[in-house]
Amino acid sequence: MPIETVGGSGSHDDIPAGSQVEFVVENATFDAKAKFGPDIELDLKTLGEEHYGIPLKYWARVQQPRLDLVRKWRGDGMSDKLIKEALKERGFSFKKIDEPDKMVVGRGGNLFKILVAGTGSPRAADELLNEVNSFEELAERVVGFRFVGTVKKSADGKYIQLDGKEEIFPPATPLVAAGAPAASSADGENPRATDSDEDFDDIPF
Repeated sequence: MPIETVGGSGSHDDIPAGSQVEFVVENATFDAKAKFGPDIELDLKTLGEEHYGIPLKYWARVQQPRLDLVRKWRGDGMSDKLIKEALKERGFSFKKIDEPDKMVVGRGGNLFKILVAGTGSPRAADELLNEVNSFEELAERVVGFRFVGTVKKSADGKYIQLDGKEEIFPPATPLVAAGAPAASSADGENPRATDSDEDFDDIPF
């Protein structure tokens, strides 16, 4: 049986803000009642020779088309009366502006970008979304996914965070020598596996 390890081989101080870092999703949990709306909480670990094994969290947003607007506009100081009128102008049908709303994965959001990075393409990400029957199941499937993102410092300067405003993309594919077979995963996992979400960038640890 393997010997378990904890912690990382480096520290948050070792990675300068603005660095592009490869991450692996070690655990993922769907929370339908998160403070800022539903999300999938990701336990990430840094990869690569220079910065390996540093843990951090990221909250990938699950969109709610109407309620996301309600939250935003309330944050901007709009009254519920004005919000109701604005929602109707956008074609939403509802009895109460706070009634339950559907949950979707926005193609422009970072959750979908992580799915694309982990599966290898937007088409494969769509196929994954068609295979799962719940966001809980989707959270289970993203464990092991790898992606590259840019880090920034937390508000207090003590920790690194994934910068949700920067691009997320797949890790570089290693070059294969001429005539050599392409690498494959023995256990069947994607070898590359390793909305906006800006609202979660400043959540303290």
